[in-house]
Amino acid sequence: MPRLNWRLLGSILALLFSVQTQAASIKNTKAEADIIPPRIEVSARYSITLSPELEDALRNGLTLPFIYEFKLTKPRFYAWYRQLAEGFGANAELTQRLSYQPLTKQFRISAGGITRHFASLDEALIALGHIKNWSVMDGSDLTEDEFAGKLRLRLDSAQLPKTYQVSTLGNANWQLESGWVEIQLHRNTETEVGQ
Repeated sequence: MPRLNWRLLGSILALLFSVQTQAASIKNTKAEADIIPPRIEVSARYSITLSPELEDALRNGLTLPFIYEFKLTKPRFYAWYRQLAEGFGANAELTQRLSYQPLTKQFRISAGGITRHFASLDEALIALGHIKNWSVMDGSDLTEDEFAGKLRLRLDSAQLPKTYQVSTLGNANWQLESGWVEIQLHRNTETEVGQ
């Protein structure tokens, strides 16, 4: 009877376990804002990982809607007023849709009538996780000393087709969200101003 190679079996089981447990995630690596009266501009970077289940759905024709959400937290009275006016939702939202085109074998991101094409999923996820100079709260007269806010990125399952909405309830592979992160204020230094 042949002897069982336990080391090889352990390696195979570890590999199978790591493949099956690859979880979807969104992690924030940067979130900052510039106060440019009369608006606030937000820039952020996220690292996005899709689960095998989400990637399969994407490759089989499902468009994944991701939504950036901004929420003002300071000054408190103005933030409370804005929350009341917005129905306690986000103060600003930006939706980007990730899809796959099987004929061209390209991934694309659509937002506000603009579509960008990418050769690989990794390139598309990097682009999806990067937002620069997003203008939020136009017409505000906030100063740098008064401002504080939060930002998050999430997969908006409410925009999925109804059949997927039902199947995503309680399924951790479809609950993809970064969580709220505090936005750091980007302050121009004298060297940046002089350049």
